[in-house]
Amino acid sequence: MRRRLAAPVALVAAVAVFGIVFALTRSVLWTPILAVVAALGVYLMLDDRSRAQVSSDSYADEAQEKVDEALKLIRGIERLAKDVRAPGARKALESACQYVPELFARVRAKSPNSLYSTASQIGGHLQSLDGAVRQYLDIQRQPVLYRDPEALRGSGEQAFQRFADFALESVRLINQGDLAQYKANLDTVAPPKLPELG
Repeated sequence: MRRRLAAPVALVAAVAVFGIVFALTRSVLWTPILAVVAALGVYLMLDDRSRAQVSSDSYADEAQEKVDEALKLIRGIERLAKDVRAPGARKALESACQYVPELFARVRAKSPNSLYSTASQIGGHLQSLDGAVRQYLDIQRQPVLYRDPEALRGSGEQAFQRFADFALESVRLINQGDLAQYKANLDTVAPPKLPELG
């Protein structure tokens, strides 16, 4: 709001200063100079957004886009999880879908500068998880089309649980305030690659 008003208010200030200074001094030389200086000062006071703030706003917007992409994947996984028949696997997926939004909220509160990287990395894991759940559901629907469907489903269920455990442990690390360990966890101890179930 202040930013939109900066130019019009600066123009009004320039006109006012010009009128007052000219009425008092009748100086043709100093009146326009002082009017321009006053306008510039008013503009800068009202438009106080520095480059760092604009950059920070841009980062926050990009981080929010990454979070939104990840949350969209979560909603898709939640819908898919409803069709998973194995109670343990379904519970693991539901848990993961609760922990990840909580993780984003806590990272935003405690370390907003790492939200973009967190959302990017978790988003990559969620894409893998989404693919694994879809493949798992196909194996569940048409087991005859796969060799050893029980083993394939079992490995998928273990992967779902590993991801849920990873998401929960990440939230716990944030809660402990141990961001260095958390970042190392994201970079090096991310869940093992989800198995290709096909």
